[in-house]
Amino acid sequence: MSMNVTQSYSQFYKGSEPLKSYGSSGEGLIPRKDTLVKYEFRTTDEQGNKIMDPMSKEEALRAMKEISSQYGDNVMVEFSGDGLQALAQDLQRQIQEGSWKLNQQQKTDQAKKQELMEQSIVQLENTHRLVIPNIQTNEKLYDSLENAPEEVVKAANGIIKNYLMPHDVSGMTEEQRRDAIAFGLEEARYLAENYLDQQHAGDFLSAMDTIARYGMNGTVSEDGRVTYHIEKGPLVGAPDDYVSESDILKAKAPDLYKELQDLNKSIAKGETGWGKKFIELHQRINQKLNGYSGTTSEGKRLTYYEEAAAEYKSWKKAVDETKLPGTYSGVDYLDMNAFFNSLNSQGSLGESWMAKAQERFAKWLSGE
Repeated sequence: MSMNVTQSYSQFYKGSEPLKSYGSSGEGLIPRKDTLVKYEFRTTDEQGNKIMDPMSKEEALRAMKEISSQYGDNVMVEFSGDGLQALAQDLQRQIQEGSWKLNQQQKTDQAKKQELMEQSIVQLENTHRLVIPNIQTNEKLYDSLENAPEEVVKAANGIIKNYLMPHDVSGMTEEQRRDAIAFGLEEARYLAENYLDQQHAGDFLSAMDTIARYGMNGTVSEDGRVTYHIEKGPLVGAPDDYVSESDILKAKAPDLYKELQDLNKSIAKGETGWGKKFIELHQRINQKLNGYSGTTSEGKRLTYYEEAAAEYKSWKKAVDETKLPGTYSGVDYLDMNAFFNSLNSQGSLGESWMAKAQERFAKWLSGE
């Protein structure tokens, strides 16, 4: 490697957060974990400069063992980054070679474990794209575009930025803003019809419909600026009542959040003597978040965890029940000229607006 990683783990430290629940207390197979610590082994920095060579399987296992040994049984350590690719490939090979010995249930369990491993060994991409604040919507959108040409990804981002969730609608009436959202959905359907297979098209349109609902719920100021309230929500595959402890801390206990951020920075700098502080701080965080939030629901006193889960459930229900505009009908998706000709006489946006939109759409799909 181009550097001695085993002596410089601190630069790969990405912070910690409390876990609501993981494992079991008492004599369970998995000891209860209350804290998640993250390390990311990247071969390059954000500017593309080389940090390290990819680690061999042996180097990766040694680094993971040495880092994990610094923490107690209550801490789960998460490792990710393209520097661990050799280890990930070796684990996948072992699973494939051993699969012939397994019965169907064992194969199913093994596949689940492999999926979790692939999710934890993050393959970093150097791409530029919009990020939808809601984790599950963002994941569905970009999973649906995983095999799409770059110009289609560019067009999808353009639709979101210009029509579904623009930040400036000055000069437009509320009717025109809603018609623009409807128009953006029609362009999304054009992409689905002409560039995506059936499975990816369905997921893509589902994600774009959700994003359009975020747009419909945007708040427009007097000067035409639009703000959107979009909850981060649970991780992909997590229970519906999953909440981000860091987000709760930031909103409900800013002093504790600042302490956690300061501690994370100290660890990242390679400072020593933080072990006792680490344990004590996370104990206080768990005590705070499991305490009464001041909110009562149906006679029950809610913890901060429960309050956040209830707020997300209410927000999601409002989004799901948002009605999308049905401005356009009889739209022809055969080709671009037919598509815009079928839209021109409908809605409140006008032919001049449509002409500019067509020029923009054609430019996105040409790869310019």
